Amino acid sequence: MKKRVLLADDHAFVSWGIAKALGVLDDVEIIGIVPDGIRAIIEIRKSKPDCAILDHNMPGATGLEVFLESKRWCPDTRFVLLTGTATAATLRKLVEAGIHGICLKEGGESEFIDVVRRVLAGATAVSAGAALLMKSSRAHVQLTDREIAVLIAIARGQTNAGAAEALGVSPKTIDTHRTNLLRKFEVNSTASLLLAAVRIGLLDPDNIR
Repeated sequence: MKKRVLLADDHAFVSWGIAKALGVLDDVEIIGIVPDGIRAIIEIRKSKPDCAILDHNMPGATGLEVFLESKRWCPDTRFVLLTGTATAATLRKLVEAGIHGICLKEGGESEFIDVVRRVLAGATAVSAGAALLMKSSRAHVQLTDREIAVLIAIARGQTNAGAAEALGVSPKTIDTHRTNLLRKFEVNSTASLLLAAVRIGLLDPDNIR
């Protein structure tokens, strides 16, 4: 008997790619695709799929919220969560919540298929990329309080002059801190710096204003 799988992602192209990737599994049947978390909860409760593959960031309800609500009604449904933006702290939270499978969207098709296959077989699976990210911690990059303040200023889009005025230092000092941050994170651009800081939990995009 084929395993009945529901997909939930607010990007149609991503859902199409997931469905195409799952085509290599002969024992899987896609029973539906929904574009948001609320529809996912409704469909999971109604159809009680063997597995639900959820995007972490969806309108209406996050993948974690869908999981926490749905498992009350469908204890036998297993859940795989996909994310392209999660921090190490977020991934640990998902593991602690009891998500059956976690996979990074950047991990590739074979890694995703492996996670789904293992989850359908009754195991708990974390992709290699997600596991590596969870091992990251603040301890790997030691920053001073002033460097953290400058990092936040950069994340807010402030110029050296703007950050200098806000922190009461000279623009040259801000530029020195910026250079030191790039060196410590071993990156060459502001975008890479911010991504690296988010990845290890030093910045939370939802709290940067």
